[in-house]
Amino acid sequence: MADTMSANMDRHNNKPDHECSEDEKKKKLCSFKKKAINASNKFKHSFTKKTRRNSRVMSVSIVDDIDVEELQAVDAFRQALILDELLPSRHDDHHMMLRFLRARKFDIEKAKQMWCDMINWRKEFGTDAIMEDFDFKEIDEVIKYYPQGYHGVDKDGRPIYIERLGQVDATKLMQVTTIDRYVNYHVREFEKAFNIKLPACSIAAKKHIDQSTTILDVQGVGLKNFSKAARDLLQRIQKIDSDNYPESLNRMFIINAGSGFRLLWSTVKSFLDPKTTAKIHVLGNKYQSKLLEIIDSNELPEFLGGSCTCADKGGCMRSDKGPWNDPDILKMVQNGEGKCPRKTLSNIEEKTISVYESTTEKCETFEKNTSNADNEKFTPIVDKTVDASSTWPTSLHKTTFTEPEDLYSAVKPSETKGGEGYLFGGVMSLVMGLMTVVRLTKNMPRKLTEAAIYGGAAEKGETSMVSTQEYMSMVKRMAELEEKCRTLDNQPAPFSAEKEQILNAALTRVDQLEFQLAETKKTLDEAMAKQLEIVAYIEKKKKKKKFFGF
Repeated sequence: MADTMSANMDRHNNKPDHECSEDEKKKKLCSFKKKAINASNKFKHSFTKKTRRNSRVMSVSIVDDIDVEELQAVDAFRQALILDELLPSRHDDHHMMLRFLRARKFDIEKAKQMWCDMINWRKEFGTDAIMEDFDFKEIDEVIKYYPQGYHGVDKDGRPIYIERLGQVDATKLMQVTTIDRYVNYHVREFEKAFNIKLPACSIAAKKHIDQSTTILDVQGVGLKNFSKAARDLLQRIQKIDSDNYPESLNRMFIINAGSGFRLLWSTVKSFLDPKTTAKIHVLGNKYQSKLLEIIDSNELPEFLGGSCTCADKGGCMRSDKGPWNDPDILKMVQNGEGKCPRKTLSNIEEKTISVYESTTEKCETFEKNTSNADNEKFTPIVDKTVDASSTWPTSLHKTTFTEPEDLYSAVKPSETKGGEGYLFGGVMSLVMGLMTVVRLTKNMPRKLTEAAIYGGAAEKGETSMVSTQEYMSMVKRMAELEEKCRTLDNQPAPFSAEKEQILNAALTRVDQLEFQLAETKKTLDEAMAKQLEIVAYIEKKKKKKKFFGF
């Protein structure tokens, strides 16, 4: 039996190669391929069934309230961006384009320039990768010296952003971080807001949300809160916000504002766009009822009149409370269900790009073209791939939008920035000017101050009309004054070498005196300790004498 098997094996091993037919090899290969394809199909089928099952459980319908007029404007803007190859696929969002159009009063040329600058900034700053690449390890220390962050949502579902400006310690803040790192952190939080927080709020509220509610607590605000480093930081943040994240504020509440602050605000708001002033609510120390009208008590921190303490997370300013922490909602956001499907009124051929390289060159070309033709009106060009019979607004600039010109567009239209940037910058200017107004109104009679603040209510609706010429003249004067203030702020103070030497000598003398005082205090403390020892020794001797009867 063994001999027979060995013989068969020998015959098999000694079989010539030409006897192994090619057909057998092909059959084996085809069989292997079929098995691999069947396994792949089974895996795909099971994965598809699982995905559909999850989508049925977790899907949600989000209401998109964009109107037809705005959608026409977005269509025109989108076509302009596509024709110039300025629309990366990740930014092909009609709500994002609408925010840029609103920031430029629906002027397509200005909105396109703003969009182009945003694309360049994102590439240079590395914004697309900042959520993964940047680690802000000093966050706990920063929040300690600059209390701020998101906490909960209002009754409309918008996230609430809170800043306690009166507790800002700019000196200690700059000791635990740098301006550049804080700016990176600020940009990362904005990216988180637009990619995670706002979509999560949209899912929770079942309607599109792309704006937030801000609360600024100015209690205790003084000059110590706004050093030069703090002002530089605020200016950089304000520019980034207004240039790259426009129209992200729905309303702002300034609480714990004193009479001086309210007096200053009542004067300034008469010169601002009514649509801008409608977003800002300046309240005193009785703000709780107003906040509770728009925010549920369990969503409002206890120090603002609510019932939330977030004791298990180290306080409300550290908790980052919101629907974005819900695992199910977060999974839906990651699946892209937190954004509305793109709407369009025109049959435009899809032509977006996926990278930024080509947009940089297009932006440079666009800037050159716009500089040579500033006064030309933009008319959308219909190429061969566009249906000419579609409902395309060929004269969008003639459409009337009920958004008046803001304060700065009347002075320098070419330098108009996002409304939210000037809004925040104006508020911060008010805060920094508070100390001056307090000094001016410190000794002012109470009735006079209240009359200046609440005089409008006593006039029973009577309003003083200002002519357009006077308004324009006043605006130009304010702009000139602002420019002069900036120039003076940038100029170094005139200081002679002799005075500087005297001042340095005085400072050195002060340091020496402080050192001598410290040494003197130390010597006095030692003398006091010795004196106490001597007194204790004398008392001890007296007790011994009494004991022995001397």
